[in-house]
Amino acid sequence: MQVLKKEVSEFELFYDLIFAYAISRIASILFVGANQLFSFQSLGEFLMLTLVFWTIWTYQTVFANRFSIKNKISALFLFFDMFWVIVLAQSINVDFEKTHFTFAGATSILFFSIALQYYLKMKSTEDLVVKKLCYQLAIVLCASGLIGFITILPWGAYAIRFSLYAFSIFITAFFPIVMKKALEDFPTNFGHLTERYSLFTLLLFGEAVIAVASTIVFNKISIGSVLFFLFVVVMFLFYNAVYKSGIDRQKSTAGLVLIHSHYFIFVGLGLSIVLYENYVNGEIQPLFFSLCLAISLVCFLGGTLANMIIYSKREHNYLPFISKSVLYFAAWVVVSLLLKDFMIPFLVANSTFLLFLLYKVKQELV
Repeated sequence: MQVLKKEVSEFELFYDLIFAYAISRIASILFVGANQLFSFQSLGEFLMLTLVFWTIWTYQTVFANRFSIKNKISALFLFFDMFWVIVLAQSINVDFEKTHFTFAGATSILFFSIALQYYLKMKSTEDLVVKKLCYQLAIVLCASGLIGFITILPWGAYAIRFSLYAFSIFITAFFPIVMKKALEDFPTNFGHLTERYSLFTLLLFGEAVIAVASTIVFNKISIGSVLFFLFVVVMFLFYNAVYKSGIDRQKSTAGLVLIHSHYFIFVGLGLSIVLYENYVNGEIQPLFFSLCLAISLVCFLGGTLANMIIYSKREHNYLPFISKSVLYFAAWVVVSLLLKDFMIPFLVANSTFLLFLLYKVKQELV
């Protein structure tokens, strides 16, 4: 089947700006308590809220990727959705129960909006493959939107309603994996899809630089802030190296690994930045920081490397590289635990490890 050829449009970039803002807002729920730790509840909510925004953005992105948005109706849908994403972002609160009505309601409106776009496409085409794909995606979005509205009604305990809401989001997020065959029958424009995800990730790196700025006082620049900035730069270089040199953007694929790996990339990047910011400001326990940073780097590095391996430009055995990388990472964890109470050596070790891993990745891509 012929794949639609298109470039990332200014409408899509405009749309992505508000999502980058929204995802950066999620960090506000990760506040350090009196014990200098994040609570398990706030970490769970961070993962959940990131999943919500990633799911909404992904469904709209995949629609634009396959069916284009170069018409007035699609542009109007984007502007309508942008307003509700703003509402969604402003509903983020450390007391999630307090804003659940607005948050879940806005989520449902967005799901119905995207479902309607798929429905209109289904009615306007004679292609049976496209009809089937649009029908399945519209159904799951409508079901999730309906469940979201049900959870804002005053019935039962809030914990039950939130669990139902979270379950519906999880099913919606990962339902496309079940539809792999239908999605492969109408593959993505992989070049456009990779560009869209990389540009959005770039926006998130921009938010990371803003986090670095929050640790700097105009008349006092600490070495911790400098090393924090170096960490962000190396993370960016790592992601960019894989995107530029490690991915075959001409592949015919449903892009499911690229799509779902970026949830973990977004989580890993967002969590590591919040952790670094609090560590540089001396507001978080070093041991907790070390362990959580290790988890966040597994998400970010693992998600990035998964794309390099699955969408490789050439036939290559990555098993030796992966095996050695696991050993390198284990060694870094040991060193981090030994240096956790000494900020400067610890941060230097972090950046050194990432630079070393970046060097190894570049060697694999030559």
